[in-house]
Amino acid sequence: MYKVILRIIAVMFIFGGGVRLFANQDLFDAFGMDSLWSDHPYFIYIYRVLGAFVILTGMMVYAITFIMKKNRRLMNIMAIGFIMTGLTMAISGYLTKIHIVFYITDFLFCFVVAYFLFRANYKVKQS
Repeated sequence: MYKVILRIIAVMFIFGGGVRLFANQDLFDAFGMDSLWSDHPYFIYIYRVLGAFVILTGMMVYAITFIMKKNRRLMNIMAIGFIMTGLTMAISGYLTKIHIVFYITDFLFCFVVAYFLFRANYKVKQS
């Protein structure tokens, strides 16, 4: 069951990264985030790079599901990394005074992924 859940999460990451790769002002407008758009070239560059890293993360999560017993340590490391990323998102969003609506799903998703990685690791360890 955890393998299927992690694969679904991986696909969500890959899709989300793809959206970031091709995001433009129209997409920000469509999601009510028009105030967050910047047409500064560095912003666009960072957003595209973020998209590529999100895709890479999805690919890694997907890859560990093939041989979960062998990838137990990696699951723990990734779970800790997701917690760190989620905390960074939450703290950075708060400190920059961005409305919580724009980042709550991001950091909560990181915590959910970490939970599933820890649980999958525990289940694999038991078997």
